[in-house]
Amino acid sequence: MRIIGRYRLPSDVASELKHALSDNPQIVILDLHDMAGNSRLLHEVLDPVTDYLAAWPGTVVVVCVPDPEASTPALPATIVDRVLAARSHAEALERARDLVPPQYAASTFLTPQPVASDDARTFTRRTLRDWEMPELVWPASLVVSELVTHSILEAQTVLDLSLSKVDHLVRIAVHDYGADRFRPTQQVEHSDPLEDPLLDRGLLVVRALTHSWGVFPSRVRGKTVWAVLGDP
Repeated sequence: MRIIGRYRLPSDVASELKHALSDNPQIVILDLHDMAGNSRLLHEVLDPVTDYLAAWPGTVVVVCVPDPEASTPALPATIVDRVLAARSHAEALERARDLVPPQYAASTFLTPQPVASDDARTFTRRTLRDWEMPELVWPASLVVSELVTHSILEAQTVLDLSLSKVDHLVRIAVHDYGADRFRPTQQVEHSDPLEDPLLDRGLLVVRALTHSWGVFPSRVRGKTVWAVLGDP
């Protein structure tokens, strides 16, 4: 569980929320009591992570505000079942615990070597077979391979690879410890011609095989590239 609050600006809360979501917590509590105009600020805080919350049901976000009823209509329709509004931390935690779904997780450590992609695919295949999800072995292995390859070429550091399962959905996360740099999705189709075209093609494959994918910056150094795939 993560508790986020006591920040002066919505951008600070949004940044801290992205840091928290990179670790895949089951419950995140946002304390917005100190901010006026909660309906507008709630939209500013959640907008950068709406796609992630809509795709991944493994995290429940609870927003603590003085008037929960007034804040609820401000929630995007795609995340109304992922975000709650409550008056206090105690109420937030009690309500969130009832909504947190069962979750399985597995992780491994990869070195920045040419065999890293092979090791990542082997780990992914073994994990998904243990979870009895054979239909996702091929697409997940391909996505993992592309993300690991891209992260090694961009960051050239050791990697943490984690897989999480909720129902028929799988979250893939690759965390590196390099510079916080990763080309956003909208640049994939219009990249610099001097860039490696194979990297662009790999990211297009990731987008084609997943419900959603993106990047969360690390609080200290590096970033987490995540993707969600499977039956919604």
